Amino acid sequence: MGAKLEEYFTKAKAEGGLNAQMKLAMLTKMSPAKAKDAPDNEANVKIFEEAMKKIS
Repeated sequence: MGAKLEEYFTKAKAEGGLNAQMKLAMLTKMSPAKAKDAPDNEANVKIFEEAMKKIS
């Protein structure tokens, strides 16, 4: 569960460091730990995709 969502945090860190990870957490209302346990369903993936567009 949450492997795909967790990858977004890894990608954000690679692209923008800790600040990008923090912004992703704020935009998705989900911490990296919570993302790890959350389901990789379509709704969650869409939220993370939209947040990543705002960070990049």
